[in-house]
Formats: sequence, structure tokens, C-alpha cells
Amino acid sequence: MINSYELSLTYNQAENQVDALKDVTFELAEGESMSIIGPSGCGKSTLLFIIAGLLKPTSGRVVIDGCEPDAPGAETALILQDYGLFPWKTVYDNASLGLKVKGYNRKEQQDIVSPILKKLGLADFVNSYPAQLSGGQRQRVGIARSLALKPKILLMDEPLSSLDALTRETLQHFILDIWKEHKLTLVLVTHSIEEAVFLGKKICVMSDRPGMIQEMIANPMMGMPGYRQQQEFHGMCSRLRRLLGVEE
Repeated sequence: MINSYELSLTYNQAENQVDALKDVTFELAEGESMSIIGPSGCGKSTLLFIIAGLLKPTSGRVVIDGCEPDAPGAETALILQDYGLFPWKTVYDNASLGLKVKGYNRKEQQDIVSPILKKLGLADFVNSYPAQLSGGQRQRVGIARSLALKPKILLMDEPLSSLDALTRETLQHFILDIWKEHKLTLVLVTHSIEEAVFLGKKICVMSDRPGMIQEMIANPMMGMPGYRQQQEFHGMCSRLRRLLGVEE
């Protein structure tokens, strides 16, 4: 479970102080998903990095299973927009890097990574390099590396924003399948209203800076077959547009 209690963060920039987050409080149960959406610069990524243990709040705290994160934990994986792949390493070596760092031998790495790459449609690309892959394939390699570590929490910072519309929608279904199969706790930062509705069992709508929770919306039909074609999906998207001040 992830709990945030009156979380605030202020940056000191030169002689100015910038309030990034203010009094952010929420609860996310184990195995739930939450999408975070709001205006640019409202602190979405900052909130994600605090949950990951990469940033410290000025006040308030985040508690994950009873402990405050002080660094990315072994059970938490963070996937960024730029995929985080090493261009000089093959698909296999990129996917197994976390296991190698943790001291797994080559045989153990292969036993874990090979089935994941096969499942993600990357079995024929194990010896390829990132530059030889499409954007969607590169993102799958980043996801494979995270899944190899068997995380309980998956944090994603706009992971699909640089992809074309068709690839993006395909990977949204892919992420949904991963969430269901592995029963992960998922936190996704996105600028896409449709993506927030499709992947968030809870939708955290942030205000302009300093980022506060404008509304936390329950999205109970998320994950149901054919949700994207349902009237409820389009109604939820319209609700978000009104909250965010986006004209329909």
C-alpha cells in the first residue's frame, strides 16, 4: 500500500522558492492502479519521484508498506519516457542489467529474462541494439528489465508520450495486461486524458502549481473488456476535460 500524507515540496532556485507540491494526500491499495494527470509543471513527475525515493519532500511523507522510501527499493521499478536503455548494449543485456547488478549469474539471468522477452515479442531481437528497434520495441525492453526484477510497484513517467498513436494504444493494452497478470501496484503519470482513463482505477487530477489534488476520481470500469468503446469511458473522458479546462 502507498500512502501520502500532506506531502509538500518547495524547490530553492537561486533567490526564489518554487512550490511544486502542496498538501498531497492519497491512499493506493496493493494491486491498484492510479493515473496522475494535470497541467504541465504541476508536479506530477515530482510526486512520482518522491514515491520512488529519489526526492525528499519538504514536509509530509510517503509511506510504502509501513516504510518511508529513501531510495528506489528492490520492489519498486521506475520507467521513464526515454526508456533508459544503454545504446551499446543488446536487447538481452539491457533487459538483464538489473539482475546482473544484483549478482545473478548468467544462467539465472537467462532463466528469468528469456521468457519475459519471448512474452513481450522480443525473442527475435535479443542480439539487436536499441537503435535498431522501433520506439514501441524500445519501451518493451525497458518494461522487460523492470519485470525481470519482479517488482510489486511499477512507476511510469509518461512512458508512451513519444510514440505514434497506434503504437501508443497497443502498449496501453500491453501495460493493462501486465498489471492484471502480475497484480502490480501501478502509478502512471500522463498528459493523455484517454490514457489516464484507460489505465487508472483511480485518477488523480492535479491543479496548477503548486500541485494539489483537485479531485481523486474512482474509475471502477477500468480494466473491463471493451471499456474504451463504452459510454462510461467517453463520459469519464468528458469529465476530465471539464476538470482540466479542456474544450471538447
